[in-house]
Amino acid sequence: MDIYQTVTNRILDQLQSGTVPWRKTWTTGLPKSLTSGKEYRGINILILGMTTHTSRYWVTYREALKHQGHVRKGERATPVVYWKWRTPEEMQKQRVKAGKDDVAPCVPFVNAVFNLDQVEGVRSPDDDVPQDGPKALDFAAKLLDPMPDKPAIRHSAMFQPAYSRLTDDVLMPHLQQFESEPEYYATLFHEIVHSTGHSKRLNRFKKTDGEFEKRYSFEELVAECGAAFLCGIAGIQNPDTDALQAGYIENWMEVFERDNRVLLRAASAAQRAVDYVRGVSIDTRHSEPVTEQANEHAGA
Repeated sequence: MDIYQTVTNRILDQLQSGTVPWRKTWTTGLPKSLTSGKEYRGINILILGMTTHTSRYWVTYREALKHQGHVRKGERATPVVYWKWRTPEEMQKQRVKAGKDDVAPCVPFVNAVFNLDQVEGVRSPDDDVPQDGPKALDFAAKLLDPMPDKPAIRHSAMFQPAYSRLTDDVLMPHLQQFESEPEYYATLFHEIVHSTGHSKRLNRFKKTDGEFEKRYSFEELVAECGAAFLCGIAGIQNPDTDALQAGYIENWMEVFERDNRVLLRAASAAQRAVDYVRGVSIDTRHSEPVTEQANEHAGA
Protein backbone atom coordinates (compact mmCIF):
# COMPACT_ATOMS: atom_id res chain seq x y z
CA MET A 1 0.00 0.00 0.00
CA ASP A 2 1.26 3.49 -0.91
CA ILE A 3 0.36 5.40 2.25
CA TYR A 4 1.12 8.77 0.69
CA GLN A 5 -1.17 8.17 -2.27
CA THR A 6 -3.91 6.70 -0.08
CA VAL A 7 -4.00 9.81 2.10
CA THR A 8 -3.73 12.14 -0.89
CA ASN A 9 -6.63 10.39 -2.63
CA ARG A 10 -8.82 10.94 0.43
CA ILE A 11 -7.95 14.63 0.40
CA LEU A 12 -8.60 14.91 -3.34
CA ASP A 13 -12.00 13.27 -2.91
CA GLN A 14 -12.89 15.89 -0.30
CA LEU A 15 -11.70 18.75 -2.49
CA GLN A 16 -13.64 17.44 -5.49
CA SER A 17 -16.79 17.49 -3.36
CA GLY A 18 -16.12 21.14 -2.46
CA THR A 19 -14.89 20.44 1.07
CA VAL A 20 -11.57 21.82 2.32
CA PRO A 21 -10.34 19.38 5.01
CA TRP A 22 -8.11 21.85 6.85
CA ARG A 23 -11.11 24.15 7.32
CA LYS A 24 -12.76 21.51 9.47
CA THR A 25 -14.26 22.81 12.72
CA TRP A 26 -13.32 20.81 15.81
CA THR A 27 -15.57 22.57 18.30
CA THR A 28 -15.00 19.81 20.87
CA GLY A 29 -11.23 20.07 20.52
CA LEU A 30 -8.80 18.02 18.45
CA PRO A 31 -9.44 14.27 17.98
CA LYS A 32 -8.15 12.08 20.80
CA SER A 33 -7.34 8.45 21.49
CA LEU A 34 -9.78 7.21 24.14
CA THR A 35 -7.25 4.72 25.51
CA SER A 36 -4.21 7.00 25.85
CA GLY A 37 -6.07 10.31 26.22
CA LYS A 38 -3.57 11.88 23.81
CA GLU A 39 -4.53 14.16 20.96
CA TYR A 40 -3.85 12.90 17.46
CA ARG A 41 -1.23 14.90 15.63
CA GLY A 42 -0.30 16.14 12.18
CA ILE A 43 -1.93 14.45 9.21
CA ASN A 44 -4.11 12.30 11.47
CA ILE A 45 -5.98 15.39 12.62
CA LEU A 46 -6.98 16.06 9.02
CA ILE A 47 -7.78 12.42 8.25
CA LEU A 48 -10.07 12.06 11.25
CA GLY A 49 -11.52 15.50 10.68
CA MET A 50 -12.73 14.48 7.21
CA THR A 51 -15.33 12.20 8.75
CA THR A 52 -18.83 13.28 9.76
CA HIS A 53 -18.64 11.81 13.26
CA THR A 54 -19.42 14.03 16.23
CA SER A 55 -17.20 12.56 18.96
CA ARG A 56 -13.58 13.62 19.33
CA TYR A 57 -12.64 10.16 20.68
CA TRP A 58 -11.38 7.17 18.69
CA VAL A 59 -10.57 3.54 19.48
CA THR A 60 -9.31 0.49 17.65
CA TYR A 61 -11.56 -2.56 17.39
CA ARG A 62 -9.70 -4.32 20.20
CA GLU A 63 -9.69 -1.21 22.40
CA ALA A 64 -13.47 -1.02 22.12
CA LEU A 65 -13.66 -4.57 23.48
CA LYS A 66 -11.24 -3.72 26.32
CA HIS A 67 -13.57 -0.87 27.29
CA GLN A 68 -16.42 -3.41 27.54
CA GLY A 69 -17.99 -2.17 24.33
CA HIS A 70 -18.12 -3.21 20.70
CA VAL A 71 -18.09 -1.68 17.23
CA ARG A 72 -21.52 -1.82 15.63
CA LYS A 73 -21.88 -4.27 12.77
CA GLY A 74 -21.32 -2.71 9.36
CA GLU A 75 -19.30 0.28 10.60
CA ARG A 76 -16.26 1.22 8.51
CA ALA A 77 -12.92 2.05 10.11
CA THR A 78 -10.87 5.18 9.41
CA PRO A 79 -7.13 4.75 8.72
CA VAL A 80 -4.54 6.68 10.73
CA VAL A 81 -0.83 6.88 10.00
CA TYR A 82 1.85 5.91 12.49
CA TRP A 83 5.62 5.71 12.24
CA LYS A 84 7.88 2.92 13.44
CA TRP A 85 11.33 4.20 14.30
CA ARG A 86 14.14 1.87 13.28
CA THR A 87 16.64 0.69 15.86
CA PRO A 88 20.37 1.36 15.24
CA GLU A 89 20.71 -2.29 14.21
CA GLU A 90 17.82 -1.97 11.74
CA MET A 91 19.31 1.26 10.36
CA GLN A 92 22.63 -0.47 9.72
CA LYS A 93 20.95 -3.40 7.98
CA GLN A 94 19.00 -0.97 5.81
CA ARG A 95 22.20 0.93 4.88
CA VAL A 96 23.82 -2.30 3.78
CA LYS A 97 20.73 -3.37 1.84
CA ALA A 98 20.30 0.01 0.13
CA GLY A 99 24.02 0.55 -0.45
CA LYS A 100 23.88 4.10 0.92
CA ASP A 101 24.03 5.90 4.26
CA ASP A 102 20.99 8.13 3.77
CA VAL A 103 18.17 5.76 4.72
CA ALA A 104 14.79 6.30 6.33
CA PRO A 105 14.95 6.61 10.13
CA CYS A 106 11.38 5.37 10.35
CA VAL A 107 8.75 3.62 8.25
CA PRO A 108 5.03 4.41 8.02
CA PHE A 109 2.22 2.00 8.72
CA VAL A 110 -1.56 2.32 8.89
CA ASN A 111 -3.86 1.40 11.75
CA ALA A 112 -7.65 1.38 11.75
CA VAL A 113 -9.74 3.28 14.30
CA PHE A 114 -13.42 3.82 14.99
CA ASN A 115 -15.16 6.89 16.33
CA LEU A 116 -17.18 6.54 19.54
CA ASP A 117 -20.24 7.30 17.40
CA GLN A 118 -19.64 3.86 15.87
CA VAL A 119 -19.23 2.07 19.20
CA GLU A 120 -21.83 0.75 21.64
CA GLY A 121 -21.31 0.20 25.36
CA VAL A 122 -18.57 2.80 25.85
CA ARG A 123 -19.36 6.03 27.68
CA SER A 124 -18.11 9.30 26.21
CA PRO A 125 -15.74 11.31 28.44
CA ASP A 126 -17.12 14.48 29.99
CA ASP A 127 -15.11 16.77 27.70
CA ASP A 128 -16.65 15.27 24.55
CA VAL A 129 -18.96 18.24 24.08
CA PRO A 130 -18.57 21.57 22.25
CA GLN A 131 -16.85 24.25 24.30
CA ASP A 132 -18.84 27.20 25.53
CA GLY A 133 -18.46 30.09 23.06
CA PRO A 134 -17.20 32.80 25.45
CA LYS A 135 -14.83 30.36 27.19
CA ALA A 136 -13.44 29.21 23.85
CA LEU A 137 -12.78 32.79 22.76
CA ASP A 138 -11.12 33.57 26.08
CA PHE A 139 -8.90 30.53 25.63
CA ALA A 140 -8.10 31.56 22.06
CA ALA A 141 -7.00 34.98 23.30
CA LYS A 142 -4.55 33.35 25.72
CA LEU A 143 -3.35 30.57 23.41
CA LEU A 144 -0.32 32.53 22.22
CA ASP A 145 0.90 33.39 25.73
CA PRO A 146 3.33 30.42 26.06
CA MET A 147 4.95 31.06 22.66
CA PRO A 148 8.64 31.87 23.12
CA ASP A 149 10.12 34.86 21.31
CA LYS A 150 6.79 35.98 19.84
CA PRO A 151 6.80 38.37 16.88
CA ALA A 152 5.35 41.84 17.38
CA ILE A 153 1.62 41.94 16.57
CA ARG A 154 0.73 45.33 15.12
CA HIS A 155 -2.84 46.48 14.44
CA SER A 156 -4.05 49.15 12.06
CA ALA A 157 -7.24 49.82 10.16
CA MET A 158 -5.07 50.08 7.04
CA PHE A 159 -3.36 46.69 7.38
CA GLN A 160 -4.13 43.55 5.43
CA PRO A 161 -3.41 40.40 7.46
CA ALA A 162 0.21 39.45 6.81
CA TYR A 163 3.46 38.28 8.33
CA SER A 164 6.54 40.30 7.40
CA ARG A 165 9.69 38.19 7.26
CA LEU A 166 11.77 41.36 6.90
CA THR A 167 10.62 43.00 10.15
CA ASP A 168 9.34 39.85 11.91
CA ASP A 169 5.97 41.52 12.53
CA VAL A 170 2.44 40.18 12.26
CA LEU A 171 0.22 42.84 10.72
CA MET A 172 -3.50 42.68 11.54
CA PRO A 173 -6.61 44.81 11.11
CA HIS A 174 -8.41 45.58 14.38
CA LEU A 175 -10.66 42.88 15.82
CA GLN A 176 -13.70 45.10 15.24
CA GLN A 177 -13.04 45.01 11.49
CA PHE A 178 -13.70 41.28 11.29
CA GLU A 179 -17.15 39.79 10.95
CA SER A 180 -16.61 37.74 14.12
CA GLU A 181 -14.06 37.07 16.83
CA PRO A 182 -13.45 33.51 15.61
CA GLU A 183 -12.58 34.91 12.17
CA TYR A 184 -10.10 37.31 13.77
CA TYR A 185 -8.37 34.55 15.74
CA ALA A 186 -8.32 32.13 12.78
CA THR A 187 -6.61 34.84 10.72
CA LEU A 188 -4.20 35.74 13.53
CA PHE A 189 -3.29 32.07 14.03
CA HIS A 190 -2.56 31.75 10.30
CA GLU A 191 -0.05 34.61 10.40
CA ILE A 192 1.45 33.44 13.69
CA VAL A 193 2.12 30.02 12.16
CA HIS A 194 3.92 31.78 9.30
CA SER A 195 6.09 33.53 11.88
CA THR A 196 7.31 30.23 13.33
CA GLY A 197 9.27 29.70 10.11
CA HIS A 198 11.68 32.53 10.99
CA SER A 199 15.35 31.53 11.39
CA LYS A 200 15.29 32.31 15.13
CA ARG A 201 12.36 29.94 15.63
CA LEU A 202 11.91 26.79 13.52
CA ASN A 203 13.90 28.02 10.52
CA ARG A 204 11.34 26.55 8.14
CA PHE A 205 11.81 29.06 5.32
CA LYS A 206 15.39 27.95 4.67
CA LYS A 207 14.24 24.34 4.41
CA THR A 208 11.72 25.16 1.68
CA ASP A 209 14.11 26.71 -0.83
CA GLY A 210 13.21 26.04 -4.44
CA GLU A 211 10.82 27.21 -7.10
CA PHE A 212 8.80 30.11 -5.67
CA GLU A 213 5.40 28.72 -6.57
CA LYS A 214 6.10 25.39 -4.88
CA ARG A 215 7.71 27.06 -1.88
CA TYR A 216 4.80 29.49 -1.50
CA SER A 217 2.20 26.72 -1.82
CA PHE A 218 3.92 24.63 0.84
CA GLU A 219 4.20 27.51 3.31
CA GLU A 220 0.58 28.54 2.77
CA LEU A 221 -0.55 24.97 3.41
CA VAL A 222 1.51 24.88 6.62
CA ALA A 223 -0.19 28.09 7.79
CA GLU A 224 -3.65 26.82 6.80
CA CYS A 225 -3.19 23.55 8.68
CA GLY A 226 -1.55 25.20 11.68
CA ALA A 227 -4.37 27.74 12.01
CA ALA A 228 -6.91 24.92 11.83
CA PHE A 229 -5.08 22.99 14.56
CA LEU A 230 -4.94 26.05 16.82
CA CYS A 231 -8.63 26.75 16.25
CA GLY A 232 -9.33 23.13 17.15
CA ILE A 233 -7.32 23.41 20.35
CA ALA A 234 -9.25 26.53 21.30
CA GLY A 235 -12.56 24.97 20.27
CA ILE A 236 -13.51 27.82 17.93
CA GLN A 237 -14.70 27.66 14.36
CA ASN A 238 -12.26 28.19 11.52
CA PRO A 239 -14.66 30.25 9.37
CA ASP A 240 -15.07 29.92 5.64
CA THR A 241 -13.89 32.94 3.69
CA ASP A 242 -14.21 34.24 0.16
CA ALA A 243 -10.96 32.38 -0.56
CA LEU A 244 -12.89 29.13 -0.53
CA GLN A 245 -13.92 29.30 -4.15
CA ALA A 246 -13.47 27.03 -7.14
CA GLY A 247 -10.08 28.48 -8.09
CA TYR A 248 -8.77 28.02 -4.55
CA ILE A 249 -9.79 24.36 -4.49
CA GLU A 250 -8.48 23.71 -8.00
CA ASN A 251 -5.10 25.16 -7.04
CA TRP A 252 -4.71 22.77 -4.12
CA MET A 253 -5.84 19.82 -6.21
CA GLU A 254 -3.07 20.60 -8.68
CA VAL A 255 -0.51 20.83 -5.87
CA PHE A 256 -1.48 17.43 -4.41
CA GLU A 257 -1.60 15.75 -7.81
CA ARG A 258 1.98 16.96 -8.47
CA ASP A 259 3.33 15.73 -5.13
CA ASN A 260 1.48 13.11 -3.09
CA ARG A 261 3.70 13.76 -0.05
CA VAL A 262 3.25 17.50 0.25
CA LEU A 263 0.22 17.37 2.56
CA LEU A 264 1.91 15.02 5.02
CA ARG A 265 5.01 17.23 5.06
CA ALA A 266 2.89 20.36 5.54
CA ALA A 267 0.78 18.80 8.30
CA SER A 268 3.98 17.71 10.05
CA ALA A 269 5.49 21.19 9.77
CA ALA A 270 2.21 22.69 10.99
CA GLN A 271 2.23 20.38 14.01
CA ARG A 272 5.75 21.49 14.92
CA ALA A 273 4.66 25.11 14.52
CA VAL A 274 1.68 24.54 16.82
CA ASP A 275 3.92 22.80 19.38
CA TYR A 276 6.21 25.83 19.26
CA VAL A 277 3.32 28.27 19.75
CA ARG A 278 2.07 26.24 22.71
CA GLY A 279 5.55 26.06 24.23
CA VAL A 280 5.45 22.26 23.99
CA SER A 281 8.54 20.13 23.51
CA ILE A 282 7.74 16.79 21.88
CA ASP A 283 10.01 13.75 21.64
CA THR A 284 8.90 12.53 18.24
CA ARG A 285 10.29 9.07 18.87
CA HIS A 286 7.71 8.50 21.58
CA SER A 287 4.72 10.11 19.91
CA GLU A 288 2.91 9.83 16.63
CA PRO A 289 3.70 12.94 14.59
CA VAL A 290 4.72 12.58 10.97
CA THR A 291 8.08 14.30 10.85
CA GLU A 292 9.27 16.15 7.77
CA GLN A 293 12.43 14.04 7.78
CA ALA A 294 10.37 10.88 7.85
CA ASN A 295 8.25 12.08 4.98
CA GLU A 296 11.23 12.97 2.86
CA HIS A 297 13.06 9.71 3.42
CA ALA A 298 10.51 7.03 4.30
CA GLY A 299 10.78 4.14 1.93
CA ALA A 300 14.09 5.37 0.53
